[in-house]
Amino acid sequence: MTDGQRVLSVPLSSLFDRVRAAMLFSAYDGACRRLCLMSCLTFLLLGAENLCASVVTVQTVDGRELTGQIDSKTDAESIWIRREEENIVLTTAVAWSSISAARLDGEPVEVAKLADLASELVTEGPVMLLAHHVVDSPREVGVIPAVSYKPVVQALPGPVASLEIEAFLVNLDRDVEPDGLEVLVAAVDVHGQSVPVRGNLYVRLWGDRDVGQVGRVRFEDLQRWSQPVRPTDFEEGVASYSLRFRTVHPEFDWDLMPYALLNVRLGVYGQGNYEATVPVQIREFNPFRDRMQLYERSRFFRDELSQEVRRQNFAPRGAGIQAWSR
Repeated sequence: MTDGQRVLSVPLSSLFDRVRAAMLFSAYDGACRRLCLMSCLTFLLLGAENLCASVVTVQTVDGRELTGQIDSKTDAESIWIRREEENIVLTTAVAWSSISAARLDGEPVEVAKLADLASELVTEGPVMLLAHHVVDSPREVGVIPAVSYKPVVQALPGPVASLEIEAFLVNLDRDVEPDGLEVLVAAVDVHGQSVPVRGNLYVRLWGDRDVGQVGRVRFEDLQRWSQPVRPTDFEEGVASYSLRFRTVHPEFDWDLMPYALLNVRLGVYGQGNYEATVPVQIREFNPFRDRMQLYERSRFFRDELSQEVRRQNFAPRGAGIQAWSR
């Protein structure tokens, strides 16, 4: 069981009411009555023991504070803290390594010393089921069946610890060239799980441009985007956003280098800002179109549906070679 996992268990409610109702059956023999009485006494003894058990309070490195009794599930890796209220038992596992401070019966205690004393301070939780009773005859009635409740294990999401992103070129309209970037965003919590968040996304595209001199480039802030982020945007912990090129068109702006950097900042409400930067390709690697660009001064054919072809006529054969030779 990892840090932060909780086990929520609900014991049998109104145990004594069930026992009294069962004893009204005429077929309930003396042996069964003694069995039920032993179960009740066991329940009372365990309850009395828990009333005298020590109370521990731990504070974790991520700011949580847990108070309760040390459960018997405690081991060398984690301490299990049990809290009981109104027939509800809430048991939480906390790794020893994630505890920053601790108190035992209200007095401060070192974490290492608490770990050494844990084996002496553990207590058992309440009885979860009645003992099994073997039925000798199918006609025997009035036996209370054993009921077992399976614990519900739920990993509670923690605060966001980091941001993971991925980006790639996409075609967002009916022509053939890519028109923008698809950005995948995942907010990762302290347990390594992707969690949905609410906030705002700020994206910047940084690139470099050939300024026409050998060995000289100019680094530019090519374009910026902003995007609201909602929990419903996340599917299996990942949100996807399409960002269209508006002020830059890498397929037609040949001075731009084909690779750039994408910087993403995620502002999470109530938690702060998280950033990540990844390299991204802004013009597809295509040797055929690169040769067309070199010799014909165009990366597209005349009958291809392209923004460039709609804007200007296809260059005559060899025009690119003559232009580069001048």
